[in-house]
Amino acid sequence: MAITNKTKNKSSSFISTVWLENNTFLKKFLRGFLNREQDIEDVVQETYLKAFTAEKEREIEQPKAFLFSIAKNLALNELNRKSRQMTGYIEECQSEVSLGKTATTEHEIEAEQSLGKYCQAVASLPEKSRKVYLLRKVHGLKHKEIAEHLGISLSSVEKHLKLGLEVCRNYMREQNNENSAEISTMKQSMEGDK
Repeated sequence: MAITNKTKNKSSSFISTVWLENNTFLKKFLRGFLNREQDIEDVVQETYLKAFTAEKEREIEQPKAFLFSIAKNLALNELNRKSRQMTGYIEECQSEVSLGKTATTEHEIEAEQSLGKYCQAVASLPEKSRKVYLLRKVHGLKHKEIAEHLGISLSSVEKHLKLGLEVCRNYMREQNNENSAEISTMKQSMEGDK
């Protein structure tokens, strides 16, 4: 039986009672926003403190809705804070890379060759798989968006992506094995010339 604001004991906080009754539901609700259990616990505790403080200043007419509203706002604030931290970290890493020593010509050539091989791997895919793969990996579309765009089912999108990943991975592996064999042969011939 839920306690209403009018029947609460004057010595106890109504918001405390509602918070205790809905603690588990609050945590489940917050899992839609936050992944870490510690973050969820922190937001649940902070929700209680904010609601308790607000109750001292005024009567809360819909305490359950009030709790969930506070929890949602705190979760969104936490997500924004983490997003800013991640953006700052990425920007910091990019500036360190640009300030750091530039790659040698050999590494640049190696990277270009690797990219060329990857493009060849993608080009070797069947047409439908190639379209799905490029829409996902290059254009960043979600599975559902790809399915709608191409007029195919979600399971077909997943099938084509899986095929694309396997073909590209195998192609790159084969190319790397061939390169390793060529390098090994070149080293042996150079050692034989000594």
